[in-house]
Amino acid sequence: MTTLRVPVLIVGAGLAGLTAAVLLGWRGIPALLVERRASTSRHPRARGVNLRSMELLRGVPGLEKSLRTASPLDMDEFSIVIAESVRGRVFKTLLAPGTLDSSLLSPSERCSAGQDVVEPILLRHAQSFGADIRFGTELASFTQDKNGVEAVLRDRATGERSLITANYLIAADGNRSPVRQALGIGVEGRGTLSHNISILFEAADLAAVLKRQGFALYYLQNKDFTGVFVSTDDPRIGQVSVEYDPQKEGAESYGAARCADIVRAALGTPDLALTILNVMPWEMSAQVARQMMESRVFLAGDAAHTMPPTGGLGGQTAIQDAADLAWKLALVLHGRAGAELLTTYESERHPIAVMTVEKQTANYVERLRIDRTDLTNPAAEIDYMSVAMGYRYRSAGIIADATDNGQLTEDPMRPTGRPGTRLPHVEVMRDGQAISTLDLAGNGFLLLAGQTGDAWGKAARLVSTQMGVEIIFCQLGNKIIDKADTVMAQTGLAPSGALLIRPDGFIAWRAVGIMGDPAGELNDVMNRILFRETEARAGIA
Repeated sequence: MTTLRVPVLIVGAGLAGLTAAVLLGWRGIPALLVERRASTSRHPRARGVNLRSMELLRGVPGLEKSLRTASPLDMDEFSIVIAESVRGRVFKTLLAPGTLDSSLLSPSERCSAGQDVVEPILLRHAQSFGADIRFGTELASFTQDKNGVEAVLRDRATGERSLITANYLIAADGNRSPVRQALGIGVEGRGTLSHNISILFEAADLAAVLKRQGFALYYLQNKDFTGVFVSTDDPRIGQVSVEYDPQKEGAESYGAARCADIVRAALGTPDLALTILNVMPWEMSAQVARQMMESRVFLAGDAAHTMPPTGGLGGQTAIQDAADLAWKLALVLHGRAGAELLTTYESERHPIAVMTVEKQTANYVERLRIDRTDLTNPAAEIDYMSVAMGYRYRSAGIIADATDNGQLTEDPMRPTGRPGTRLPHVEVMRDGQAISTLDLAGNGFLLLAGQTGDAWGKAARLVSTQMGVEIIFCQLGNKIIDKADTVMAQTGLAPSGALLIRPDGFIAWRAVGIMGDPAGELNDVMNRILFRETEARAGIA
């Protein structure tokens, strides 16, 4: 049996696992990723990468461009409709073509590509950073102790086994997560909501049926079925998913001829010539793991939470889980943060997972099953954009201030700059070039000061040097020009104050003004949020 030592072992090559491999590799931590399947997903499944996820991937060289290039559909023509069929009666238009302008919200653009397109792109970037990706390989067993994780891998083709020792394990192994089950971590929530058949088909005349370009999503409330139609990156290929009752029939009863009839009914075109490409049964559920970590093992993506795909946030939570884990793991493994930083993964991500599952479930009721009054929850009435872009973190790694209102979200179009919220996107000028505030930090921490906060610059340089942690300093009015003072207005930043921004773009701390010892204050804050023992101030002040 071969033996290998790695810093991080990732199980599962879905959106969560591959994103973790990319972002860890980018930060100098090459991971080993194993996937029991022979390849990445060949089914579109989760479609698109939203603005917040694109922002989190934006710093990786070439990744945002690769995703946008692979996204041929015009997101300006994105439409979401509740209807009887694609060509039938429209009950409600949730999003009309041409109404989606996100330029004031984010420097990024949405990617409309399906999971079958996104995963290979993530795979290539992960490998370019040194990640070892092994398909056809499964996790046979694992144990953990205070020193690390020991895992046995099995090659599914040859049966050959190998022993892996790792500092940490990320379980991104799906909604039935064997790792979660082995840890004895249960799930909470509403459980299974429906059983479904997903049908991927090809029709040469599909574009004529849709009568428009761009990404089209139809929630179908039909007397004969409940389902969804969604366009794909190929104008000839579409996807229809319909609910079925497993108590009355099995998934095997959905043969090619029956599926073709279902597609024609969903489109409202009884004579459409088409070919069935793939039929896949799947289960819609709403549940969250009771905990998202156990010592050195972390649950991410569907292993941690599953939700109805009614709103497109399932894949986004997977990507965002991985992003939260990656920068924290990298700092710990590089010896720049205490291991306790990793406990903030659960305290930050678990409440967001619960909230997002509830929102997606509420969408399911509104868009597909208005009869399911048993699923209603007043707590899910938070508006969609606040859940998708305005979610807020609270943990021991965030230093809240007196303005904390206790809310899980804020309106991303009315940001506050409170610790735990995302730094708002504002276009500023730096050296004559337009740049987003979200791009100021790069891969490290950012200390953003007001016009009279010069002293914070020296503090950032001294603390960064002493701690070995990158802290980029930027000052409004000094190379960073914000003529309308929008940053000040949207963050509550005082002229002599400062904002400390984490590598993931969330505000960790807000200073009202210059303290008597700004370097000492910043040093204490960094030690606190990175769980390092307080360092002597000698040589800092």
